[in-house]
Amino acid sequence: MSSLEVAGLIRDIANKYEFYSNILLLFIAMIGNVSIILIFTTLRIFRGNRSAYYLAIESTTNIGLFLAVSPSDIVGYIWGQDPTELSIIWCKIQTMIAHAFGLYSLFIICFLALDQYLSTNHRPSWRQIATLKLAHYLTFFNISIVLSQGILLLVSAKIGSIGCSIYDPIAKIYFAYFYYPMISGILPLGTSSLFSLLAYRNVRRIIRRQIPLARRRLDQQMTAIALARVLCIVILGVPFIIFSLFNLNMSYSNDDYIKIAIFNFLSVIIYSLLNINFAVS
Repeated sequence: MSSLEVAGLIRDIANKYEFYSNILLLFIAMIGNVSIILIFTTLRIFRGNRSAYYLAIESTTNIGLFLAVSPSDIVGYIWGQDPTELSIIWCKIQTMIAHAFGLYSLFIICFLALDQYLSTNHRPSWRQIATLKLAHYLTFFNISIVLSQGILLLVSAKIGSIGCSIYDPIAKIYFAYFYYPMISGILPLGTSSLFSLLAYRNVRRIIRRQIPLARRRLDQQMTAIALARVLCIVILGVPFIIFSLFNLNMSYSNDDYIKIAIFNFLSVIIYSLLNINFAVS
């Protein structure tokens, strides 16, 4: 087989994998995230609970992420051409929306872990800091961070040899050395991991304090949920960050058919792993 035929076969396998994984994850994400929203917004036990508020906001963000990305990918398979490779406008918009929703969800988990640490702390003054008003402020502050990064992606995204991506040398330096390793890597993953572990330690000491049994159980359950979400982010998000850094530092020529096809196949797998994180709620 010629290099073109091998590249075509790899591309066909990648397209089929992307199509069926998108349908499956979209189905799971809708059921899981809608269920989370209904549970944490309707049950009386969760009313006024900051962790429930954060989880409901995260699930809403996850739904927006899947609705913005998955239908386009599914339609692209049916048409036989990725819409982001046909329209520079859609390339920029989808890149911005996908990264904005994903980054927003990551930082919401950071706030969830921080809230659990504060609300389970043995110091009363620290527990008083964790209020629903603070949760509202943090979620709105998160919007400003996400919008600033989204605008950069909107400006930087272009269509090139490997599809819709970042090709500008200056933008690639920023995303390679700051955005992926820091803003979407060390900062959210490190912060959420640290505070979730500290919250878990606090929960183990709760039994020594005079706290009603129902409140104690609720704190333990919410801390377990926060820790589980952080583990999902770390396990499923780190491969995406590593792959994104690798992508920004690689160069391809238009005649590297097999190399480009293999890269696209790996990108489909990595993105599907990342999307599992937003679908497993």
